[in-house]
Amino acid sequence: LPNMKEKDGELFFTFDDKELRYRNRHLDLIINPNSRDRFIKRSQIISTIRFLLSKKNFMEVETPVLQPIYGGAAARPFITKHNTLDKDFYLRIAVELYLKRLVVGGFDGVYEFSKDFRNEGMSRFHNPEFTQMELYVAYKDYNWMMDLVEKMVEKIALDLHGTTEVQVGKKR
Repeated sequence: LPNMKEKDGELFFTFDDKELRYRNRHLDLIINPNSRDRFIKRSQIISTIRFLLSKKNFMEVETPVLQPIYGGAAARPFITKHNTLDKDFYLRIAVELYLKRLVVGGFDGVYEFSKDFRNEGMSRFHNPEFTQMELYVAYKDYNWMMDLVEKMVEKIALDLHGTTEVQVGKKR
């Protein structure tokens, strides 16, 4: 393992090459506290959202990852073969259509943290495999949704940082 040393304010043996860090995430987590903290904060954010939505009687669901027809977003899917059915299936590009069906089926509020896959390039800013959270609710409008999201962001900030004030650059 790289063993970071400091002498006269200068750091030696650091593990800061981005390519190496992305390809060796396990080493990055051991050596760089900021990387480790990012993973912990992500977990805390998800827990806070689950808690808040549970209090509002939303139901967390899981919908199919393999789909016979892809839809819900304008993206190219990954295609795989279902051997038993001798048919192509698609890794989902969005969870939207299945969640809307649940609302139509009588569930007033549903959400999912979903793994989605979009077959459209790759860079350190764009991963073809990603997690997103979507929620759908019956009998509400966009004003209600904006209020919910605002409360959610406030609760996340309070749970993670104890305040809703943030510093951007030198401004608070």
